[in-house]
Amino acid sequence: MTWLALKIATWLVHAAVVMVSVSVVSKDNGRNTLPRALLVTFLVALLVTPFAYFWWLVVPGIIAMIAWFIVYTLAYDIGMGQAFAAGLVQVALGLIVDWLLPRLRYHV
Repeated sequence: MTWLALKIATWLVHAAVVMVSVSVVSKDNGRNTLPRALLVTFLVALLVTPFAYFWWLVVPGIIAMIAWFIVYTLAYDIGMGQAFAAGLVQVALGLIVDWLLPRLRYHV
């Protein structure tokens, strides 16, 4: 699998996990679409992930958490509790996906 195909596949898997987690906490949410999930995945990777690497410094962890809540509450028009629950569902789904899918390798 080429590098680009691998990145597209992982982005789609992440977006699917986002869609499932939002549908669990907010049934029949009209904003829960694949394009929006792809955008949310991109925004979380851009805004949350850099701070999340330094969560143990507390302040970056708090910034990452606030950014997470802002992205999810604005993107899906859900409350803070639902955004938190969506995050917990995403963690569980992510562990399952990591366990079920073998490590994908790409060819240079």
